Amino acid sequence: MDDKTTHSRLIDMFEEAEEASAQSRDRAGRDLDYYDGKQWTADEARLLKKRGQPVIAWNRIREKVDYLQGDERNRRTKPQALPNTPSHEQDSHSATDALQFICRQNRYDETRSRVWADLLKAGWGGVEISVEPKTNMLGASALTGPEFRVIVRRCQWDRMFWDPHSSEEDFSDAAYKGMVVWMDREEAVRHYGEDAAEVFDDTVQAVNAGTSFDDRPKGSWARAGKRQRIRVVLIYLRNSDGGWDFCEFTKGGILRDGPSPFLDEDGNTEDPFVWRSAYVDRENNRYGVVRDMIDLQDEINKRRSKALHHFTARQTFGNQKFKAGSAENKKQLARPDGHIELAGTAQFGTDFGIIPTGDQAAGHFELLQQATAAFETIGPNAAMVGKKGRAESGRALLAQQQGGQVQMGPLTDALRQLDYDAYRKIWNRVRQYWTSETWIRVTDDDRTLRFVGLNEPLTDALGNVVGLKNDIARMDVDIVIEEAPAGATLLDEQFEMLVNLKRMDAGNEIPFKAIIAAAPNLRAKQDMLRMIDEREAQPPNPLQTAGAEAELEGLRAEARLKHAKAMREEAGF
Repeated sequence: MDDKTTHSRLIDMFEEAEEASAQSRDRAGRDLDYYDGKQWTADEARLLKKRGQPVIAWNRIREKVDYLQGDERNRRTKPQALPNTPSHEQDSHSATDALQFICRQNRYDETRSRVWADLLKAGWGGVEISVEPKTNMLGASALTGPEFRVIVRRCQWDRMFWDPHSSEEDFSDAAYKGMVVWMDREEAVRHYGEDAAEVFDDTVQAVNAGTSFDDRPKGSWARAGKRQRIRVVLIYLRNSDGGWDFCEFTKGGILRDGPSPFLDEDGNTEDPFVWRSAYVDRENNRYGVVRDMIDLQDEINKRRSKALHHFTARQTFGNQKFKAGSAENKKQLARPDGHIELAGTAQFGTDFGIIPTGDQAAGHFELLQQATAAFETIGPNAAMVGKKGRAESGRALLAQQQGGQVQMGPLTDALRQLDYDAYRKIWNRVRQYWTSETWIRVTDDDRTLRFVGLNEPLTDALGNVVGLKNDIARMDVDIVIEEAPAGATLLDEQFEMLVNLKRMDAGNEIPFKAIIAAAPNLRAKQDMLRMIDEREAQPPNPLQTAGAEAELEGLRAEARLKHAKAMREEAGF
């Protein structure tokens, strides 16, 4: 196909994805508003104020989601490479160091937490794993180390689009997926070259009235005015060979295209995206955990508002005899210290009275309690949060939390799989782009610093390069996930149990060094272990050794005498 046909086809694919996901995006935006406390529409708030009814948002959704976000921070993971053969054991350590170095460099933990928040609120999210040329301070290409820096970026949920026929939670069945980027005209020309100016101007002239993937503030394919901006679409799509091609385009034309520059572990082209969805319905609409909380949150807000309105308002009756001053008396009835005046010969209960509405208020309050109780069963429950019942031991508390987390299993599995795919693609970028000698800094703890060399040349006696140490291209490893501790509660309890065992260890069967190694959150642990190793490495004092042997021999002799005495008594002597 020629460029015009290809361009037209790409626009159709993008606009099909935009139209098909419009409902999901609108509802995702609403779900985020509920998390942010925007739980009444403007019309609803206006109507309540007109009635004199309070506009109340008791935000239970934020409490639930914030707990899940905090729990994720306690369960962060680290990549680890395992050797596929015994000869690659040392390579696996170097690969692990490289993966963890890239994760620290990109602050992957923070990116992961933001993606997790997108999954919970909007319903989908992910990262893009690409590379950027590494330059020195003068702007020239780097002369040492890797020529490319591996980059891990969060994909904003409202900038992602995909094949509307995709139904898998990991988008593995998507024929295409991509991102939308807004650029200033000058930035687009600087990024894509002078030819982009013509494409930009054609786009401005051909803008349509689309509203999805808008700029902030609003825009469609382009925004004209004092600051001209253009919407650029980056799409990766499967080709006829099963690999991936990419294209960057806008409404006015194609800016850049070609085969994907990224290769997988088998040498085939792959896309740079690692995406996940929380849930997918049978219409391929994607959504998060907030969606199930919306109806109950609405009921809680409306029941609470209605109950408070009943508690602070009065329904009255009166005849023509009490008509004078009725408006003022209504205001007085709404006040806790209000005062009612009966005009003339009007009598309370006959000419004027209060209609009892306690049954209605009690009914709303009872339904509010039921809605609140039902809300507790959604997402993290009281057992998972650790607020169930009285104070209990750390082990019992952990058991309760693990039981409450069963219902969150599908979500946590999705996040774990996202980690695995991200680590795998990071390693693919390393193998493909780190081809020169590279040194990375590794920090095992606060005081230990070491450097690991990758693709380090090995030379013979004459200085000729005969091979490479830690040759990335030849490393045969598998990537696994090293789970972070689930929490300090069980660790502290286990350490306390170990200390108690040591106190009963009369024969010194448990080394004191093992106690130190098991201590959680002990900052000077490595220094203490190092000093013990140094002391053990010193040659023993001959006098102390002789004294210890003499004492041991005395104990053995005493034991032999006791054994002989026991044998004589047993024989009747």
